[in-house]
Amino acid sequence: MSVSSPENLVVLTGGPGAGKTTLINYLNRLGYKTSPEVARNVIETQQKHGGTALPWQDNEAYCQLMTDGSIRAWQDGMALAPAPVFFDRGLPDVLTHRRLYKLAKDSALIRAIETCRYRQTVFILPPWPEIYHTDGARKQNFAEATRTYDVLYQTYLDCGYTPVEIAKGPVEQRAEHILTLLSQ
Repeated sequence: MSVSSPENLVVLTGGPGAGKTTLINYLNRLGYKTSPEVARNVIETQQKHGGTALPWQDNEAYCQLMTDGSIRAWQDGMALAPAPVFFDRGLPDVLTHRRLYKLAKDSALIRAIETCRYRQTVFILPPWPEIYHTDGARKQNFAEATRTYDVLYQTYLDCGYTPVEIAKGPVEQRAEHILTLLSQ
């Protein structure tokens, strides 16, 4: 199935703790439209309200909320066309999570990935041990973060995207590199 990718929907992805959110926030301060990470929002909302749709409690419910939130974020991004929108993760990140935790295939998620497309080039941030830390929403250790990166990279390839790694470095350099690549 060949589906054109909306050029204005730009995904920044990578394993946990690689600097994605810092980069997204920086791009937002530069005046770009951004879409926050759905997974973190789901976890924080569930924790705040005593919900169980968490990866360590009800992983299926968590994935469903991530899928629904990612579709809504995609729809919101499409409404902003042609202005570029930078996403802190995309729908293939949900598939990556399902693969990492060996959850059953989700045909609705696959259909959403096929239908809700992003820019062909996806920017992926590598594991970065010097900045990695855990918190109330990020419980993976660094080895798990590295494994997530590896599976994520392959998942985006499997979904028909071209991952481009953005080297570790100051947020300003990372943003400039992405913006330069987008202008080519």
